[in-house]
Amino acid sequence: MSESVLDIHPDVLAVDIQEIANYLAQDNEMAADRVLAEIDATYDVIARNPGAGTEYSPLRRVLKGIRMITVTAYPNYLIYYFPLPENTGVRILYVLHAARGAGTFAKEHRRQ
Repeated sequence: MSESVLDIHPDVLAVDIQEIANYLAQDNEMAADRVLAEIDATYDVIARNPGAGTEYSPLRRVLKGIRMITVTAYPNYLIYYFPLPENTGVRILYVLHAARGAGTFAKEHRRQ
């Protein structure tokens, strides 16, 4: 069996993860590290099981075909991703706190 592909959009690391880390580290750096570790672990889960998340039914067409999964240990954090053809892996497009409007964020930060 071939290894699953995990393709992370560069803005996920440069923008999303950086904002999450900076925000959480203001109060507790160890908590920030724990949340980021769980996000990384969730990447691995969905790379091996691209259908693990739920199909996201967006109001905005920019998110059509995207799936979403919660970070199990921290369910306020959501990962939005595209399954790759033939379920060979995933492309991570966004990692957001649930309080953020995914549709609005996606409109402002278009990622493919």
